[in-house]
Amino acid sequence: MIRALNLDRRYNDTKEEYISYLDDIMERQVPCNGYYTSLVEDSLQNITGRKHALLTNTGSIALLLSLFVNKIGKGDEIITTNYSSPASLAYILVAGATPIFCDVDHTGNMIVDTLESLLTDNTKAIVGTGLYGDMYNHTVISSFAIKHSLVYINDAAQSMFSKWEGKDSLACGDIVAMSHAENKPLPALGQGGSILTDDTDTYNKLIYLRKNGKPYRKAPYSRFGVNGVIDDDKAASILVSLNKFSEWQKRRKYICDYYDSEFDSRGISSRKHSPEWNTHKYAILFPNKWEAEEEIKLLGVETETQYADCLGQDMPGSMYMVNSSLTIPSNPYMTDVEVETVVKVVDKVWKKQNI
Repeated sequence: MIRALNLDRRYNDTKEEYISYLDDIMERQVPCNGYYTSLVEDSLQNITGRKHALLTNTGSIALLLSLFVNKIGKGDEIITTNYSSPASLAYILVAGATPIFCDVDHTGNMIVDTLESLLTDNTKAIVGTGLYGDMYNHTVISSFAIKHSLVYINDAAQSMFSKWEGKDSLACGDIVAMSHAENKPLPALGQGGSILTDDTDTYNKLIYLRKNGKPYRKAPYSRFGVNGVIDDDKAASILVSLNKFSEWQKRRKYICDYYDSEFDSRGISSRKHSPEWNTHKYAILFPNKWEAEEEIKLLGVETETQYADCLGQDMPGSMYMVNSSLTIPSNPYMTDVEVETVVKVVDKVWKKQNI
């Protein structure tokens, strides 16, 4: 079976470095929020140019804290995408706020022309969510947020390190929330998340919110919080990924460029991506992705069916992606033979659906 992620190959390639970090963690005897957490936070600040970086135990917690720190909750409305992972909705409901859903186009990204129609007196924030490795239209969303005095949250779980008109995605937004789950561009071995901001007051509040309202024993208990600190072994695995990231990106780009060439020449509809994307997910737009998933699996290729349903209403663009978009393997540990096999399998199933 040609795997979607090849986690076993990634681990075998990186385990020597990773295990050396684990040994160091045990010697330091600080297994949570320790040396490697600080190391990754410093690295993210340097790489992104943001003033502050804060690791969390999941991307969902990063998003939730982004609401808590801005005192967004019951009675408030948040404009968000209608097509994404359930994690893009759950944190809004946990905070007690109301999601207002924005439909997506055939790239899976928000249709920003509709934003004004979604605005009410209760709107407090907009969440820009970039899917598949593309950055959404930052220019329009940023202007919309400034015009209406909204908090601009950049959900960069999939769009990290992509660009919008030359601007790095992680430089966008009042606050950035990222996921470092094992299927993300910068993965942990397990779960992890991070927050970026340039506002020092926001950062200081997040330090408290991340650890039950009391970041260290002698700190005053100032407000509520959650248990959002990251285990240092997970931070260490993110550091490994940072060290491999350029190499992985070079390989992923090679694979995706090959897919573009092959599928274009065969008349196969792939999701149109920005030239500034980060190559995170390569999707084919089948007439029926559910049938395609099963047939491709029988031919030895694992795919991902992002996503199975809409987060809110059944909107036209969202439903098109729900029924059509099937992600094929493009991970950097694929062999050339596996990449060529994926093309042949997709071509066979595509032809069957398009007779």
